[in-house]
Amino acid sequence: MSSKLIRNLIVVAAGIAGTGYLRMPLEQKFTEDLRERKIVQPRISAESWSRMGQTSLAGAFGGLRSVMASMLSLQAHEDFEDQDWPALERKYDLITTLEPYNTFYWSHGGWHLAYNGAAWAKTNRDFSPVRRLALEKEFLEKGNAFYERGLEFMPEDEELWFERGAMWSNRYKRPDLPRAAESLKKAASFGNPVYQRRYLYVIARIPGREIEAYDGAQKLLMQSPRHLRVPSFRCLFFILSTNPALPEDALRPKLGEIFRTKEQAYRELYNYRQRVLEENFYAGQIDEVMKELIEELKVPDQWNPFKTRTTRRIHDNDYLRKEDEPKMIMPGWMLKKESLKKNPLGGSQ
Repeated sequence: MSSKLIRNLIVVAAGIAGTGYLRMPLEQKFTEDLRERKIVQPRISAESWSRMGQTSLAGAFGGLRSVMASMLSLQAHEDFEDQDWPALERKYDLITTLEPYNTFYWSHGGWHLAYNGAAWAKTNRDFSPVRRLALEKEFLEKGNAFYERGLEFMPEDEELWFERGAMWSNRYKRPDLPRAAESLKKAASFGNPVYQRRYLYVIARIPGREIEAYDGAQKLLMQSPRHLRVPSFRCLFFILSTNPALPEDALRPKLGEIFRTKEQAYRELYNYRQRVLEENFYAGQIDEVMKELIEELKVPDQWNPFKTRTTRRIHDNDYLRKEDEPKMIMPGWMLKKESLKKNPLGGSQ
């Protein structure tokens, strides 16, 4: 090979190296900008690299992070079936490292820890009651931490805010209503009407925040009267308006302005009262209102909660049926149709 050719190759190599050296800062800045916009996946930390197996490493290097996350998710389900919670937690740590902008993985990981893991700890008879309690709390905090890590990557994800709030307001767990309210307020700020109502339900359960809940309910109604189609909201708004601590000029709607009929009012308030007993919903003057309706509607003792204690809900007007009158039995789809005829304002939470 001639010296001239060698010299030319050296010049070309130096040119390529120099160009690459000059382009490197620009390309790094461009890549970081894409990461900030969540277009490109974030860097994988050295600690996460060390926890990955050979297959996961190969997938990450090969640009198959989504595929590897999906495969690990299937393996994590096997850990759930085996009740191997440490392995499941490790898997979801890796999954969310590979796919940190996928709500599904943060949601599922938090659910497994805060619900399935906590339920396993609560009911595991191999542990003492004290140990069960400690483990249950530990799993709840693990689930909470998992949701919070997801929100660090996706602070505008209303679903994750809602799921964290739903966990801390779940009466079958260990409710922490202030923490629930914090998350649900953020979820409600995105405008979802279901999340907005759930936020009000929670703050109405916190002593001292009933007037705040009432003001919030009024604002929702000003935005959209459609909220009154939801039975739980109807009841909450009416009962909040019976609060004696409200200002004198506060709007106090009458029963007929909220409910279509007094029969509907009794049925829904009866069901709401169960939530007062079971979930510590705001009670206001619900007992006084119901006693007046019982007398006016001549409600049978079996549907009078002050004479017959029950955990059942009323789903139709059957409580008005006379004792010697046979109950009409209908298929489910017909019952739903008849219910819509009787209660066109019916809705779900």
